[in-house]
Amino acid sequence: MKNILVTGGAGYIGSVTVRGLLNSGHKVTVLDNLYKGRRELIDKRAVFHKLDVINLPALERFSRGKKFDVIVHFAALKDAGESMVRSDWYQDNITGVMNLLKIAPKLKVKQFVFSSSAAVYGEPGTRVIDEDHSCHPTNFYGYTKLAGEELLEWARKLKGIEYVALRYFNVAGDGGLNYIDPKARNIFNVIGEVLCGRKKVLEIFGGDYHTKDGTGIRDYIHVTDLAKAHEKALKVKGSHFINLGSEKGYSVLEIVKEFERVSGEKVPYKIIKRRAGDPASLIATSAKAKSILKWVPKLGLREMVESTWRAYRKTSEV
Repeated sequence: MKNILVTGGAGYIGSVTVRGLLNSGHKVTVLDNLYKGRRELIDKRAVFHKLDVINLPALERFSRGKKFDVIVHFAALKDAGESMVRSDWYQDNITGVMNLLKIAPKLKVKQFVFSSSAAVYGEPGTRVIDEDHSCHPTNFYGYTKLAGEELLEWARKLKGIEYVALRYFNVAGDGGLNYIDPKARNIFNVIGEVLCGRKKVLEIFGGDYHTKDGTGIRDYIHVTDLAKAHEKALKVKGSHFINLGSEKGYSVLEIVKEFERVSGEKVPYKIIKRRAGDPASLIATSAKAKSILKWVPKLGLREMVESTWRAYRKTSEV
């Protein structure tokens, strides 16, 4: 059993991970400012503190007399498009990592599991991306994640804190908690909103990419699989950058068609101009995840779409 501090534990990925950690016998404390997270998503077995990680004085007060084995850091803003017009907000992603690393020695923390992103790579030079691919982010969100990784590497050198930086590709599906994003940006959630009548139409950013149908291609993994990867990261020795993906790519229109198959309804959509900083295709290699984490995703596109549609349909019936 480990004593684990989870930031952003009331959010989409964090809440599913917290439940998994508790089910595995770990002790969990959650920090979340509840900006987008929901208090009711936090497992009642966890200790909860409403706290923003960019508030260093509050973090320092929290740290007094406490000790943790690991920090699992989710808390961050995550919209790539928004980051290009609100870079001032997204600087907080970097500040959050800096603040946690400042208090980590007081908490006696020896390991840091970091919610990073495939956005660190930028426009890929190859169809499939491994961890040795060069990192040149094309949006400010990606830069903040790369900066977080660099801060962790310096913390390893200067403070002896080991880390596992998990570079997510695209996360989708529902982890059984019926999470509905209050500011939906993820394509799965936006389609759910359209099918439930909360949005009139799905806007697809770009239909002229050099892809099979002109729309962007991404590598998607189910949130439940992602949460399991964080549990496995706790057992890893040393410091690593590790991709989390399925090694498969789906275009926006392929996802639309799968939602139509599952729901039995048409998804109205229109194609608009590309977003700044969006690459045409991002697909992972998962060799390190398999060898180091002993992790392979088990759930595919159908399970992601079905679980998302279940959550939206259930909440629309309330």
